[in-house]
Amino acid sequence: MGTDSGNILFPWLDEPWQRLNAYLTARRLPQALLIHGVDGIGKTRLAETFAQKLLCRNPSDFACGDCAGCRLFLAGTHPDFLKLEPAERGKPIAVDAVRHLIANLSLKAQYGGYRVVVFCEAHQLNISAANALLKTLEEPGENTVMLLLTDNPSALPATIFSRCQRLPIALPDHAVAARWLEQQGTGDSTAILLAAARYAPLKALALADSDVVERRSAVFSEYRDVVLRHREPVSLAERWSALPFEELVDWMISWVMDLIRLRSLPDYPDLDNPDLRDDLRALGSRLHLKSLFEFLDALLQAKRALNGQLNRQLLLEELLIHWARLACSPHVD
Repeated sequence: MGTDSGNILFPWLDEPWQRLNAYLTARRLPQALLIHGVDGIGKTRLAETFAQKLLCRNPSDFACGDCAGCRLFLAGTHPDFLKLEPAERGKPIAVDAVRHLIANLSLKAQYGGYRVVVFCEAHQLNISAANALLKTLEEPGENTVMLLLTDNPSALPATIFSRCQRLPIALPDHAVAARWLEQQGTGDSTAILLAAARYAPLKALALADSDVVERRSAVFSEYRDVVLRHREPVSLAERWSALPFEELVDWMISWVMDLIRLRSLPDYPDLDNPDLRDDLRALGSRLHLKSLFEFLDALLQAKRALNGQLNRQLLLEELLIHWARLACSPHVD
């Protein structure tokens, strides 16, 4: 990963990268830094690129890519780089994993420089794991940097959140994301992939080889039919329960947000789902703005509940029944 590579970081990560380097230049590197942004924006790439620079023996703008530290890092065997993540995506990080990490951190850095810890999906720390980590966050040891990554900072225990400095990663401008995706070869599907991924570029790219375009189209058609009373919500919830729940909720959130925009300004120029503009405008003419805001709140609560124990089919039933009732009023505001 030498400095001659144009693909070290994604273009929208330039500003957070400069902030990380500013910490380093000023010798005020946070011991615990919370890097947060939506799933599919490149948090792990940013953290690992910075970790490699910290462990590099000849760093410049980036790690040199050639020294012993870089070679060990790229081989995944650097003893002063530690990574903690759930055994499976969406599963909790258990206390035993944190205790093992703490035991490793009690030892001196083997190469005499920094020790770097990256926590992927930090919001998945369970209560016991979070409590075990508190003292280490406050006093991690000399030249130890802890980078906590999350797409759901509100789900972090308050005790962890309050002990971290924060580095937010914003979604890129739509045009920047689209241009980057086109360079990756997404072609005519770029706009729909971005809409399906809520404008997270890496998530959009991951969807490029899937049936997401067709699936999103089918789901939207069924979703529209519910509010038009052409489809029964409970039976649809049963069928949807076999689909990725987070994906469904994200799509519904983006559609409702666009409905709110179009009800407020019929020619709103920057929809999340520009390919659905005509369908959404037609739906919006049937719905109350206040009801749309209430339904958006319900969807956001459902998204926050993803990390807990829930009956997903039952929650889908509740959401779709709520959605079906939005068109019941005899007038529209």
